[in-house]
Amino acid sequence: MYKRFSLDEIQSIQNDFLPHLQEIIKREIRNPRDQNLKSFLKLALAEGDEVYYYFRSDVVFWFSKTKEGVSFFDERDKIEVFCTGSDEISKLERMLLKFDAKKMAKNGQKTIEQILMDEFKTGKYSTILGKPYLVYDIETTVVDDLKSAKYLLGYAMYPKGDRMEYECVMQEDLKEFVDRMLAFDGYIVGFNQIWFDNPVSIYNVGYGQAEIDELNRKSIDLYVFFLHLTKKRIGLNKLSEALIGVTKTLSSGAEGEVLWKQYQETGNQELLEQFKEYCKNDVRMTALVMFYFLHYQRIFHDGQEYTYTLQEFVDRSNHNQQDSSEEKNLQNQSIFA
Repeated sequence: MYKRFSLDEIQSIQNDFLPHLQEIIKREIRNPRDQNLKSFLKLALAEGDEVYYYFRSDVVFWFSKTKEGVSFFDERDKIEVFCTGSDEISKLERMLLKFDAKKMAKNGQKTIEQILMDEFKTGKYSTILGKPYLVYDIETTVVDDLKSAKYLLGYAMYPKGDRMEYECVMQEDLKEFVDRMLAFDGYIVGFNQIWFDNPVSIYNVGYGQAEIDELNRKSIDLYVFFLHLTKKRIGLNKLSEALIGVTKTLSSGAEGEVLWKQYQETGNQELLEQFKEYCKNDVRMTALVMFYFLHYQRIFHDGQEYTYTLQEFVDRSNHNQQDSSEEKNLQNQSIFA
């Protein structure tokens, strides 16, 4: 999955596309006089319409030529830049000639994360279509049966003015938190929570299907949205890394469960804090991915562009908006199915 940037965005959003492209050009063309984009393309296109460049055994850069233009793919930054014709190729070449990393940094380049957070602080994401929301994630024991999964801890985030307010939900707090979610007149945002976090939280406080249905009814599930939009499965870590550049603090939830067990055995508060930070970071990643979806209203995946309105984002994030056959198909593709 790639972020598709325009040439203007390449200059305004912090990224390493230009130095990575420069590196490939200099590596492939030894004569300094010929180290320019047009000479590089002429050389590369002699090999075919799709050309890949490797470092050791990994693809680091590639490009594809079609009737519509040329797409440059930076595998390290997961960026696609599409040039529609000779004018844009010339513009990209001028950008390479003028490129100065230090100068661009001084001119105030921002990361996508910084751009989204700046917008959040202005109140742009304080509501979704005029309704309040919370973002949450839980950590559990790793089991196949949802009813047997034991809740360990969770985190929730609430937008409060220009800041994100976080709440840690320990085991003894879960019932009160679930009751608040059931009574909440807004959206409940998560990642795969319709098929995992919601039912597991409900089962752990002794409630049943009616309460699961109520949570699901007002859920915005980013996993469901991506799956419904692209018909492809993806995990939170891969999605967040591709779109925002933010990753998990642990390799998996199973590693978190190990920390929890070690904390239970030793009482070491540092282990507990590390586990809590992992869950809190997942909530922040989920919120940032949602901000990205709200900001751009488009996704590029496997060479295809998907666009949507804000209302379609909400509708496609909830399985209650699908017909019964499509819902069954989506559920069969759940991460935990």
